[in-house]
Amino acid sequence: MMKRILIAVLALFIMMNAVSAIDSSNWTTADVGYETFKIPPQYSKNPYQSDFNLYWFDEDIDVFTIRYVNPNIMSLYGYYISKYHEEKVTVEGHDALHFTYVDGADDTNNSILWFSSGEEFYYINWIGHNITPEIREVVKSCSQSDFSHKEFYDILDEEYKNYKLLEAIESQRNDYPRDDSSHTFVSVGTNGVGVGKIF
Repeated sequence: MMKRILIAVLALFIMMNAVSAIDSSNWTTADVGYETFKIPPQYSKNPYQSDFNLYWFDEDIDVFTIRYVNPNIMSLYGYYISKYHEEKVTVEGHDALHFTYVDGADDTNNSILWFSSGEEFYYINWIGHNITPEIREVVKSCSQSDFSHKEFYDILDEEYKNYKLLEAIESQRNDYPRDDSSHTFVSVGTNGVGVGKIF
C-alpha cells in the first residue's frame, strides 16, 4: 500500500512539473547589456523601446522591462532598496532580490527582480507580485553569474552605502529637493561621471 502511495505522489509531482514547464524555443530574443534574453510572446510585439541598456515593452514601464543597470547601479539599487520591500530569492540558479510594491497611480501590484549575469547586473520589472514561470524562463535564458552568493550581496550592500553617503552629502546643499518625488542618479560614461536627479 505504501509503495502505491509513493508511486502516486511521484507521478503527481512529475505531472505538475510537466504542466509548469514552458517551451521557450520559439520565443524571440533581445540583446540588453551584454546578454541575450528570451522575451515571452506577450511582450515581444512592437516594444516601446529597445536599445543597449533597456528592453521596454509598453509605455507603462511597469508592464515588462529588462534593464542593464551597471551604468546606474548605485542610484537605481539605492532608490529601490530604500523605497520597496525586498526578499532574497534564487531564480534559476541566480541569486536575486525580489522587490514588490503597489503603484499608487493605478493600484497595481508590481515586481522588480535584481540579479547578475556574468559580471553585470540586470533587473526585470513586471506587473504582479509573483515570480511567474515566464519570468523564470527569461532569467534562465541568460548566463549564470560570475559572483558567489556572498559577492553578489556584498556588491549591492556597498552600492547602497555609497548611495546613502551621496544622499547625505547632497542633503547639505541649499537647493536639495525636500520632497519625495525625486532620486539621485550617477552615470559613468566616456566623458566622466555625472550626478543628477530623476523627478
